[in-house]
Amino acid sequence: MGARTLDKGGIEVCGLSPVRQRAECARHVSLQPQGSSLFRHLTVLESVELWASFYPGPRPADEVIAMVGLDDKRRALVRTLSGGQLQRLRLALALVGDTEVVAFDEPTVGLDPLARERTWDVIRQRAGRGAVLMATQMMDEAEALCERIVILDAGRVIAEGTVGELLDGYAGQGSLSFTTPVLASPAVLQELPGVLWASARRVGETTSVRLVSADVARTRAAVLGSQSVRAERIRTAGPSLADVFLRLVGGEPADPALGETR
Repeated sequence: MGARTLDKGGIEVCGLSPVRQRAECARHVSLQPQGSSLFRHLTVLESVELWASFYPGPRPADEVIAMVGLDDKRRALVRTLSGGQLQRLRLALALVGDTEVVAFDEPTVGLDPLARERTWDVIRQRAGRGAVLMATQMMDEAEALCERIVILDAGRVIAEGTVGELLDGYAGQGSLSFTTPVLASPAVLQELPGVLWASARRVGETTSVRLVSADVARTRAAVLGSQSVRAERIRTAGPSLADVFLRLVGGEPADPALGETR
C-alpha cells in the first residue's frame, strides 16, 4: 500500500494517507495477494503466528486456522501443502490481523467447489467485522459476495454500483439455450433479431446452442418461428453480472458446457 504514485485525486484508509503515513496505515490493512510468497520451511501454525505478530490486535492463530479448514494441517510444513491448501493458508494470513480493512485478490483460485463455498462463508463473516475489498474475475463470486461492484477495463472504471443497479440497465436482455438436430452455424444464428453473440457445439446428431440477446423475448420468438433452426428444449435466463461485464468490455461469453465453437 502506498507503493504506487497516484495519477490524480486522493485516497485515505481509516483516515490515513497511504502515501504519507504508509507504516501506520499498514497496521489497519491486511492483504491476501494471489501469489504471495510463503516461508516454506515453517509450519502452518508458525506461519499464521508470524503474520499475527505484525498486527497490534490479532485473532488467535488456531481460531483462524480452523476457520479456513486447515486445523488438521496446523503442524504440516508449508512446502508439503497442496495448491488449494496454500490458497487457504493465504486466506488465514489475511484474516489473522483482524484489521479494519482486508483486501482479497482472487481468493478462491485453485479451490475445489466445497472449499470455494467455505471461503465464501468466511468472507461473508469477515464482512461483519470491517471493510472487505475483493478483486475477482469470477462474476458469480462478485454477485454472491459484493455489496458494491466496480468494473475495470484497462485500468479504468467503466461501471459501478450494486448488483441490482448494474443489472437494471440491462432489463430485457439475457440468454437462450437450446438444442437442434440441424448443423447450426454461429454466423447464421448471429443474424437472428436481438442476438449479440452465438455459440454452437455439435455433439453426435445434436447441436447445443447458446445465444446472448439484447431482447430475449424477440429472439425467442424468432427462434421458435424459424424453420431452419428447429429449436428444441429452449431455456431462457435473465441477464447475469457476467453478461453485463462482457457487454461493457466488448468480450465474448464463455460457456465451458457449450464449448468454444463460434
